[in-house]
Amino acid sequence: MKTYQFNNGASAVIDFEKCTFALRGKNGATLTKGETPFFAVKLRNKAGAHRIIYGNECSFIELKENTAQYMHEQFCAFVKVDQGADGLIFRLSVENKTTELLEWVELGSFGVEEKLREEEGGKGEIAYPFNEGCIVSNMQKREGYPFRYIEPEYPSLGKYSIFPNMISSQFLAYTTEEQSIYIGMHDQERTTKHIDFRYGENCIKLQMRVFCNVGYGESYAMPFDTVVKVFDGNYYDACEIYRTWFERSLPKGVKKLKDSNDLPAWYGESPIVIAYPVRGKFDTDEMTPNGLYPYVNALPFLREIAEGTDSRVMSLMMHWEGTAPWAPPYVWPPYGGESALYEFIEQAHAENVLVGLYCSGLGWTQQSCLIGDYNKENEFEEKELSKIMCSDSDGSISSAICTAQRSGYDLCPACEESKSLIVDEITKIVQSGVDYVQALDQNHGGCSYFCYSEKHGHVPAPGKWQAEETLKLLDRIPNGKVLLGCESAAAEPLIGRLRFSDNRFELNYYNGTPAPMYSYIYHEYLNNFMGNQICMMLEKNAINYAYRVGYSFVAGDMLTAVIDDKGQISYCWGSECFKQHTDKKNALRILKNLNGWRQGVGKQHLHLGRMVKPLAVSAEGKNLFLLEDDLQLEVEKFHTAAYEFEGEFAQFIVNYNLEPLTVKMNEPVQVCTDYKQGGFTKKIKEFTIPALSAVMLKK
Repeated sequence: MKTYQFNNGASAVIDFEKCTFALRGKNGATLTKGETPFFAVKLRNKAGAHRIIYGNECSFIELKENTAQYMHEQFCAFVKVDQGADGLIFRLSVENKTTELLEWVELGSFGVEEKLREEEGGKGEIAYPFNEGCIVSNMQKREGYPFRYIEPEYPSLGKYSIFPNMISSQFLAYTTEEQSIYIGMHDQERTTKHIDFRYGENCIKLQMRVFCNVGYGESYAMPFDTVVKVFDGNYYDACEIYRTWFERSLPKGVKKLKDSNDLPAWYGESPIVIAYPVRGKFDTDEMTPNGLYPYVNALPFLREIAEGTDSRVMSLMMHWEGTAPWAPPYVWPPYGGESALYEFIEQAHAENVLVGLYCSGLGWTQQSCLIGDYNKENEFEEKELSKIMCSDSDGSISSAICTAQRSGYDLCPACEESKSLIVDEITKIVQSGVDYVQALDQNHGGCSYFCYSEKHGHVPAPGKWQAEETLKLLDRIPNGKVLLGCESAAAEPLIGRLRFSDNRFELNYYNGTPAPMYSYIYHEYLNNFMGNQICMMLEKNAINYAYRVGYSFVAGDMLTAVIDDKGQISYCWGSECFKQHTDKKNALRILKNLNGWRQGVGKQHLHLGRMVKPLAVSAEGKNLFLLEDDLQLEVEKFHTAAYEFEGEFAQFIVNYNLEPLTVKMNEPVQVCTDYKQGGFTKKIKEFTIPALSAVMLKK
């Protein structure tokens, strides 16, 4: 055993023979639990059969010069452990003794208490950078929902806990009121990772796995650090640890918005996104034209929302493809012909309305489930396109993406023909005169799906090539000032090319509660929008929409309304899209009041600012939402977040309720209530915020 003492009073004890470590806080209390092996190796053969070998299944040989050597009949592993100021720094290298593939290695794993804060007898919560950020405080709830722990495998599922995909950043944290634990893989190459947590032996296990990006029979040496730190604080403080590393290791070509000169002017004008389909009422409906087709039929509703919110708006259309909705790669010409869309674009621009289009991602459609005549099986066979599809290790191909809308496969972006197909189609769209294309819908975070082919020019497994090849594809699109985006916010290696994306924070109600972890780390580099809120699982009540708009606002996102073909504002896009609506008057009121801050006094902070930890706010009482499984979600009656811009602090508090709300601060602040004129009060600790509005504070 070896003991490490850290500058913050915490310590670690590593038992190299058992391949475990324990962390203790500054008061001596144990922060970890159980005997979780701190490394593991996954081997895979060409038939796809695999096995996972944990460190405690290996023989410990020796500890020499801070490096522990382990032997297994399949490999020899070397774990180097260095002591940082506040924690441990690990690196792993593996000498492969087989002809099999080192698919991934796991490093730095540890266990914590098996119950979280909302469970009887539990404490602590997990900060999880899934879908823009989530706080998980009930493990049983998380494990019972669609996004529970799953071992990723071929074919990919969009809900896998994979970076860069649903996971945007390379870290996890376990936070308690005493001290907290951070684990991050500080990888400048940003290769594919499985970042997740699950039940272990009498514990919850936090784990980080990196796909090795090597071929069959090859060895692997980790070129970056896995960092385990003890720190004081909550998810903001964990994000700060990661952001400090990120800003020293920016992806190539990434720069802050204030330093960017390649963005369209509208990006800083905070348009409100208006999402709607032109055919059908939901994704698996009959695809007959609705009242929003011809395209120009939407203009009166767009005009009404623009006038009612004092804001520019962006039309963001679904089901516009002339082929079949959500049936990639072919989307052009638009439904009804090019002239019908061009007429709408021309009239929209004449009224200062922006135009955007939802578009499918890196998929191949054999048969549309929505348009029976759309079938590409003959082309698939004639051009032998199976050779460019993501495949399993044995060469078999299949897909599990959007099976209700289509049957088909996933395109591998490493193949030249895949790039050409996607680039050709998106180029047709950006040359039409639109302002925005959500080019990679169904590729969460913008990255491709798993491929194990030996014939595509990449290593025969997931790896850093996925993001690299997707970036090469995006770089070939001559988009000019047309912004591109993806479903969910762009994962870290893609933030320089996907600058405006459909933030899907509401999916985190399946895991816990959303938290603006993404904005904390990346907001100075890109802004996103609220998104169409598909799978919104909160009960549809009088404050539901305002609650979510308020969250998006403090997270720094531009706002969204989903409308039906009568111009009513729906709670969300999905199966109930046109059946239930929010009160339009109240919806326009909160959109106007909140977007006023983005356009007015709060613009620099909310558009260009750096998120920081907010001052403490309190209000009497809580609000309750019923979830789909009849559990209740208890939330504060306000949303709040803070930003700095050029050294100036500003905090925003949103009252999303239908009545005024009195809030209290722990320390006196100056309050501004007028987003147009500005002006701050003398320092006060208590004040009232009108219904469906916000205030801006400064220290």
